[in-house]
Amino acid sequence: MLPSTEIFIDIIFILLHLLAFLFTFIILEKKIFQPAVLFSFVWFAIVTLRFIFQFSVLDQLEPISVEAYLIFFIGTVFFSVGSILIYFSLKKVNFYPATSVPSKIEFNTFARLLFLAIILLCLPFYILAAYKIFIASQIEGFFMSLRYELSYGNADIGPLKYLMPLSYVILALNLHSYYSNRNKLNLAIVLVTFLVTTIYAVLATGRTFFFMIFVIYLGISFLSNKKFSIKKLATSFAFFLGVFIFFGIMLGKGGNTDENVKDNIKASTEFLGIYLVSSLNAFDVELKQHTTSSLQGDNSMRFFLKAAMQLDLLPRRNIKEPKQEFVFVPYPTNTYTYYNYYMLDFGRGYAWIMLFLYGALHTWLYHQAVELKIRRCMLYYTFLLFPLMLSFFSDLYLSLFSFWVQLVFFTELLFFINRLFKKDMLPGRAENSIYREHNTTG
Repeated sequence: MLPSTEIFIDIIFILLHLLAFLFTFIILEKKIFQPAVLFSFVWFAIVTLRFIFQFSVLDQLEPISVEAYLIFFIGTVFFSVGSILIYFSLKKVNFYPATSVPSKIEFNTFARLLFLAIILLCLPFYILAAYKIFIASQIEGFFMSLRYELSYGNADIGPLKYLMPLSYVILALNLHSYYSNRNKLNLAIVLVTFLVTTIYAVLATGRTFFFMIFVIYLGISFLSNKKFSIKKLATSFAFFLGVFIFFGIMLGKGGNTDENVKDNIKASTEFLGIYLVSSLNAFDVELKQHTTSSLQGDNSMRFFLKAAMQLDLLPRRNIKEPKQEFVFVPYPTNTYTYYNYYMLDFGRGYAWIMLFLYGALHTWLYHQAVELKIRRCMLYYTFLLFPLMLSFFSDLYLSLFSFWVQLVFFTELLFFINRLFKKDMLPGRAENSIYREHNTTG
């Protein structure tokens, strides 16, 4: 049983996060998908779940220090301030389309079929590469060996790994096209794309890959589907949790195929709790162990440092892989929330400033996607829901910067190729339609 003081601290910070959520929700016109509202809600939900879990499925969970709680809460404030400033700055200016709404223009059907054919035809080669990794491994079980070799060994799928971000972009485009024109062909295209992308995610073995699929459904449905509702959101989230738990059992995490259903449910519930909230405790442990920052940027700035070294702009030196060691809180975990990499590099101020900038970026894309209906911004807003909604888990912004470069590259490539197919594009309705800008008065 936790001491009353620690319970009181937990409740105080739960209430602070609740106030942050309610404040952003009200001041930002009750728009739940506005980035500041969504970010504050995610953190309120996680600190609340952590409090509940420590009296139920994770009854051995260690308390969190006030210092760690303050870092989390101040980070929410910084993200919200960056978001709110951009939101009201853009609101002072009235943008409207010069012609029609670009988002209603369906992406060229032949181009979408061509992109789908690429990831579909490459799928057997991806499966073969995964099977070769399994054969070379000394671990029994296909998924367990694949997971270990890709995460902790030296195995690599090779250039075929770029099919994963490509499939995400194609899935988002095809889902958007289906909502724009609900015919049988578009339904078939999006279902096949979903199946192919899911297979890629299964073979990649990371459950966050599945979360990206859920995020794409969530973002594109919110932006494009007039029938989108909280009920459908809850149903899709329940389905995602089921897939998450099932795949965890296949990997031997949170269950085992040799155990009965009752034992698997119990193990899966505990593991889900660890997955959701243990990163907060792990960050607290790191906070106590690392009192100074390296000031080298090897974690969050890794992509930029390696690029600069390749261009001989910086002296070459060894930059270690940012693989986190397991800590016990007392439950084993190797995720440390968004804050850890930034803290290790340049301290908490750096982490908060970057959150301020992320809040501004998210909100600018939100405005372009929701108000102006610019299709490529709809995709970018959707993709960036991934690091936002998993900020309690780990940093997925700068530490995955190469992944974002790939997503941007494939998105822009697909839009460029689409321009070569003029069938579905009408004069004056190009993606970059001219928007007239008017200052509001009064």
